[in-house]
Amino acid sequence: MEKIVQNDAIYLRKLSISDGKYFFELNNDPKVLKFTGDFPFFDLDAAKLFLSDYSNYKRDGYGRWAVCLQKNDEFIGWCGLRKSQESGLVDIGFRFYTSYWGKGYATMAARLCINYGFETLELSQIVANTYIENLASIRVLEKCGLAFNKNIMYDGREAVFYTIDKIMVKEIGAEETFPLRASILRNNIPLPISFEGDNTPTTIHLGAYSVGELVGVCSFMKSISPLVQGNQYQLRGMATSEDFQGKGIGKLMLITAIDMLKNRGVTTLWCKAREIAVAFYKKQGFKIIGNPFEIKYIGSHYIMFKKIK
Repeated sequence: MEKIVQNDAIYLRKLSISDGKYFFELNNDPKVLKFTGDFPFFDLDAAKLFLSDYSNYKRDGYGRWAVCLQKNDEFIGWCGLRKSQESGLVDIGFRFYTSYWGKGYATMAARLCINYGFETLELSQIVANTYIENLASIRVLEKCGLAFNKNIMYDGREAVFYTIDKIMVKEIGAEETFPLRASILRNNIPLPISFEGDNTPTTIHLGAYSVGELVGVCSFMKSISPLVQGNQYQLRGMATSEDFQGKGIGKLMLITAIDMLKNRGVTTLWCKAREIAVAFYKKQGFKIIGNPFEIKYIGSHYIMFKKIK
């Protein structure tokens, strides 16, 4: 038996015909079927036939998987990814015995599957849809970092469509940037983690999320440098968690910010770049202007700028 993904509490494996008993029981529980749109299996043989004809593994290399407890291998439900042959979208789905509802297993399993989809399968987006009254499933999706996209009709009923990108960038509050600023930019350095201008209404704070976890932050403040010209904003506090460095998160946050700044009429973006970050900023189209200067506790810096409009 191959464990596809796992944590300390559960593991996921491929489904097999021997799981027919569990599928028959799940699809004969009215509480389980209430929000699925599915019908009960006629008998155990029908459930086994469904599993024998399950072609997703061979066709796509992944699919729905059995969720089992690590401590005793007990089957408690299923969770996994499914690729639509019509749209090409990959959705996350899950179903559990009612005795395991409300214990966090759906969220655990969904997060494992989403991480697998992004890291192993290299998917760019995962989606989900559920009936609008299925509040429990909606909570699971949101705990996993999926965000509401739109209202839809699904099997003739009102439903919601949720999405998560491999890395999702969105506006956040100033205080949400502090933990990463502290751990990445101020680690053992006696400098403040809050910046002048953090709470100015014109300031933009962005956060990059991976499966609901904040893994990157940066801030953009209306600030003037005498070395550059134009309607200016300063980039400050770009930080990416160690496990996600080198994966393009800084670039993605910059792209998102520049689109926002252009809409505000900003023409020039500048920053005080640490020496070790100069190569990164050059790749993003920034240029050095002026001479290097020292910032206490950190070291050599350069003023760098980029025309964005």
